[in-house]
Amino acid sequence: MIPPDDSSEPEVTVPARPRIWTALLLPLVSLASFLATSFVMSFVAVFVVHGKINGPMMLDPETMRTVSASRLGLILLVIVPQFALVFPALLAAFLSPVPTLQRLSLVRGHWPLWAWLAAAVTTPLVGWASSILIGSLLEQSENLKMMTNVFRGHGESGFLIPLALLIGTTPAICEELLFRGYVQTRLTRALSPASGILISSLLFALFHLDWIHIMAVFPLGVYLGFITWRSGSILPAMLGHFFNNAISVVAVVLAPEDPNQQVSPEMAMFLSLVLLTGLIGSVWTAVAIWRIPRGNSAASVMDG
Repeated sequence: MIPPDDSSEPEVTVPARPRIWTALLLPLVSLASFLATSFVMSFVAVFVVHGKINGPMMLDPETMRTVSASRLGLILLVIVPQFALVFPALLAAFLSPVPTLQRLSLVRGHWPLWAWLAAAVTTPLVGWASSILIGSLLEQSENLKMMTNVFRGHGESGFLIPLALLIGTTPAICEELLFRGYVQTRLTRALSPASGILISSLLFALFHLDWIHIMAVFPLGVYLGFITWRSGSILPAMLGHFFNNAISVVAVVLAPEDPNQQVSPEMAMFLSLVLLTGLIGSVWTAVAIWRIPRGNSAASVMDG
């Protein structure tokens, strides 16, 4: 009696390398969605704040300054377009054969919570170092000056904490899901970790649409991209992005308007606390990078 042939083995399907063009096309779609929503929201915000709208109003810079000084106007102009920015990435991830959370790297990863916190509190140091370097070489752009004045006005009117939370939370979620979650996850799989981090960081910087800001935030994007890749999750980058933005808003409000003016005791204490926390965090981040092996997260081995 001839035994049955057991030599055949089940076919193993190896995931194909992800298509690069989709990872590069999606940011363009997101940019179009962001700009279109910003355009519509500018009209909505003007009507909500002023109760009327016409052509001369929309062409008057003072109109937009008045709208930005309104809390509701600021939310309509700044916060709402962020959701339009991330929507294409959420839709693409949902339609992917890979589970949505894995596609966006919204997974636990392999870093413990202490490493997340260490990387997060280090983020403002990276942002500040980059901003100080660029600020020493180039003058602040008019757009950044305007945003500084808007934030200072809202902060001095008693809206500081809600403002810091809004500016901290919304970009931390929306921008990280797009650039580190969707784009970088695909590019590091299709190309290499270094290429994926650099390209996604460059796209992240370009989306700020201001050359001074672009140069200042590029190193921040590289750092956030690195800890995303190293930890196997975008959650530490989200947390770091939140800390960076929220602390920057508080620093802008507390800083003197005149650079030659003496720093207030509150500002000095705040900066000292952030600096000390960041230095401690950087040491523990280095320990996490050195001591915790980089495993393969689910998002890094699957494709869709």
